[in-house]
Amino acid sequence: MDLARRIYTRELKMAAMREIDDGRTVAEVARQLELSPKALERWRGEWRARGELAFPGSGRRGLAAELTELQRVAELERKIGQLTMENDFLKKVLAHLRAHQPPAVVAGAGSFSKRSGKRQEQGGRKP
Repeated sequence: MDLARRIYTRELKMAAMREIDDGRTVAEVARQLELSPKALERWRGEWRARGELAFPGSGRRGLAAELTELQRVAELERKIGQLTMENDFLKKVLAHLRAHQPPAVVAGAGSFSKRSGKRQEQGGRKP
């Protein structure tokens, strides 16, 4: 049994969202257009999230929407803010580490405080 999916145009979706924005209920619009209220709720979520960029058409849903210049600037400003916070954190950590430096490890015989209690046998043999 092959059930064909209905395909709705962008114009129909936009018209439905405008009617909902004008104050009509989802149920009224669903009855008028003979749609599922669940579909209208899904469309409304996309409409709220993406505005005029919503409903790009078939085959383009997975592609990132083209960013407008203002969206691109806002994204870059958020990234700058994030990097500034990370730099400030790393500077504080570096200052803390410099103020509380661990003692240096010195290699060599003078760095050991105790000698082994075992005596060395001559020739390296055990008794």
